[in-house]
Amino acid sequence: MNRKKNNNKEDLLSLIKARMDSPFDNRMLIEGNVSDQKLAVLLGELQIFQLELEMQNDELSASHLMLENERARFAGFFDLAPVGYFILDHLGIVEEANQTGADLLCISKNDILYKRFQALIDSAAWEIFYTFLHRMQTTSVKQNTEIRTYINGKELYIRMEGIAIQNAYTGKIQYYLTLIDVTENRMVQQRFMDTNQRLEMTLNASGTGTWTMGLGQNKVYLDDFCYTILGINPWDFDGSIKKLIEIVHPSDQLYVRQSLLNASNNSIEMDIEFRVVNRLGNVKTISAKGHEIHNDVDHSYFAGIIMDVTERKRLAKEAQDIQSEKQRLILSATFDAQEKERYKISSTLHDSVCQILYGIRMNLQNIQLSGKTEGNFANINELLDQAIRETRELSYELTPSVLRDFGFAAGVKEMAQRLSTATFKIKANIKSSAESISKDVQLYVFRMIQELINNCIKHAQATLAEITVSTKDGIVTLIVSDNGIGFDVNLEDSLFKGSGLRAIKNRIFLLNGHMDLTTSKKGTMVTLKLKSDFEPSLI
Repeated sequence: MNRKKNNNKEDLLSLIKARMDSPFDNRMLIEGNVSDQKLAVLLGELQIFQLELEMQNDELSASHLMLENERARFAGFFDLAPVGYFILDHLGIVEEANQTGADLLCISKNDILYKRFQALIDSAAWEIFYTFLHRMQTTSVKQNTEIRTYINGKELYIRMEGIAIQNAYTGKIQYYLTLIDVTENRMVQQRFMDTNQRLEMTLNASGTGTWTMGLGQNKVYLDDFCYTILGINPWDFDGSIKKLIEIVHPSDQLYVRQSLLNASNNSIEMDIEFRVVNRLGNVKTISAKGHEIHNDVDHSYFAGIIMDVTERKRLAKEAQDIQSEKQRLILSATFDAQEKERYKISSTLHDSVCQILYGIRMNLQNIQLSGKTEGNFANINELLDQAIRETRELSYELTPSVLRDFGFAAGVKEMAQRLSTATFKIKANIKSSAESISKDVQLYVFRMIQELINNCIKHAQATLAEITVSTKDGIVTLIVSDNGIGFDVNLEDSLFKGSGLRAIKNRIFLLNGHMDLTTSKKGTMVTLKLKSDFEPSLI
């Protein structure tokens, strides 16, 4: 059946071709007498045209179906595109939009169509959007802009690109736009800028500049602060290593050149100090540090910091000089103390022991010359006892062996008993916990007790002195009080300079302790506090 129909169509096409070769004269229709033969021919031609229209309709239907299929296929791509697409008319009304664009603006696609695009973004961005439309109207080149808007209370940064095209049918302008959400990129960029700004502020506040050097290249890149540190003008530096070395002090140029060469060839850490001569002729000391940065995209390079350490070097030199001077003063004070102690021992031996020995010698000479022993041996024994006492006193002053042999409490009590007289009594109240004090501190405390008791004997005109030593929570408390005449507090400095109180003050300073002094016409009380385990040798 289809084959027969096709054959008829082919026959009709043949007739149509023949009719086109000899067109029918329309004037026959006007004439009144139309023969049956002509009517038959005319009907045949009408049937041929009808068939021709049916065939054209079939072809159009097939083409329409194919276009619909293609449109459905590409409509999916259009809606699923990673960017938002919008088509606006000349008034800015949305004629077409894809699903990505609707999702970007958090609105349904149906609610977008035939709405002014301006109504979909924040009013604060309208001026930027109008300017963007105006630029598209005045040029055929693609334009772009970025707007910040708020959608559902959320801040969004949207990058827009578009071009204006004249519609071929209506002759009016249409705007073809693409929208991309760049909020995340903008936030990352903002964080990077904030971090970079904080870094620059930190570096500037610390007087630090940054530099980079490409490995295997003859280029050094300095930031703006480096020029200030080095004391050079940016236009005087061409970025080459040779020019940088010219700035370096002549005595350090070989060292800097070798350090840069090693860093470039061996990719090692770099930490150098060198001097530079700035444009005013001043010499500055510069510290440069750096290490290799690996870059997967580009070649690796060296990066680091530059600091002006001139002031730091000067302060370090001053500190070293002060330390040397301090050490010299300590040694001088030590030698002076040794000499004074030796002089004291020498004077004591000369004025006491030696005089006694001379007396013994004279008595022995008298016995030898006169041959009389009566009375002379009694004098000799008395002088020997006195020499022994003087020697023991001197030995006790130098090193109180009672501390080593019998302990701290026994040593203080023995001293109190030895120095007590009929007109001056000394009471010692030593807590048992005092034995836990370190040996070094015990000796220091013992010496301070000696100095305070000597002050009582020499200056206070007292009849009673009390010594109290206790410990609590690792703190030693020493209290020495008397019932003497006291002294004027305004003369305290002179007392410190002219008595044993100065030695006590120095010992307290060395032990990092604290001293309180109260005095009146009824007596004086000195309170000392220091750590029980402090090591003076660490000072």
